[in-house]
Amino acid sequence: MRQRHGIVLMMTLGFIAVITALILWSVSISKNRFDKVVEIDGENQVSIVLKDFVSLIKSIPQKEFETLLAMPTLFPIPEEKTKIGLGFSIKSYMDKLNLNAILKSIVEDERKNKTVPKELLRPLNKFFDTHELSNPYLFIDLLLAVSRGDSEIALEDFDFRVGKIYNFDHFKKIEDYYYENTQDENIYKISRDELERFFYFGENNDTAGGLDCQKDRDVGRNPYGALSLIVNDEMQLNALEDDGYCQELNTSNNPAMKTLNNIYNISQFANKKKYLVKCTLYLDVDNNIRNISFDYDVKTKRISNIDKNFQE
Repeated sequence: MRQRHGIVLMMTLGFIAVITALILWSVSISKNRFDKVVEIDGENQVSIVLKDFVSLIKSIPQKEFETLLAMPTLFPIPEEKTKIGLGFSIKSYMDKLNLNAILKSIVEDERKNKTVPKELLRPLNKFFDTHELSNPYLFIDLLLAVSRGDSEIALEDFDFRVGKIYNFDHFKKIEDYYYENTQDENIYKISRDELERFFYFGENNDTAGGLDCQKDRDVGRNPYGALSLIVNDEMQLNALEDDGYCQELNTSNNPAMKTLNNIYNISQFANKKKYLVKCTLYLDVDNNIRNISFDYDVKTKRISNIDKNFQE
């Protein structure tokens, strides 16, 4: 029993050390570093701080990273001498569905098997139906054409020829094309915030899976959003809303649930599996706040999709 308490204490101290390191980093790097940041232009300011932040994130042990997923956004706190403030947020992507991977899986099933599992089409159908599009099937066909790289949009925009949607701005071009052909204004009900409640723009060569079922993972948001899109009406989503529902999802004898698990790999955080998070870094210099975000794979420690459009 004493040994078990000792292990728990060591883990707790480890978590505290990680969080403390991040908070200390956010309020003070080093005087030399801050002095350098003050002297250079805005884009290079963020680049310098980003390099330090990435190094710190990569140094965090995988087994301790889960603690960070429960942390709220740490907003910039000005350093006393230089008046520079640093902050960050780390949010899981895995409570959402990888839109690119779903589209690619549908395209491959159409090519190989001539049929598509209804479980793959279900989240798209349910999501677009709720926005009352006049022709949701046309819009889904446009997305699939983009995924194949053979859409008319690709003739006008080279970025669409690789079969991937990079971000919401990219997605909106497909919305605009749909509107030009249908005059359906409801397409613009699908805003950035609305879409990104349920989907993210991951790699198209990933599997469609990797859905985190930890219900308190993303504080303040609906953790059942993505899950509600993939279950059918008979699965009684409300019945799964208890402390043991992650286990229920993975041990159920329900054939429909087993199929969902095979496609979406519904599970809790596991550092041995690919686990994608979005890191956002905030830099406040003289009340001028810039931010930059990037994707980070906890397993491989790979950085991708750096947002180089420094926002203010």
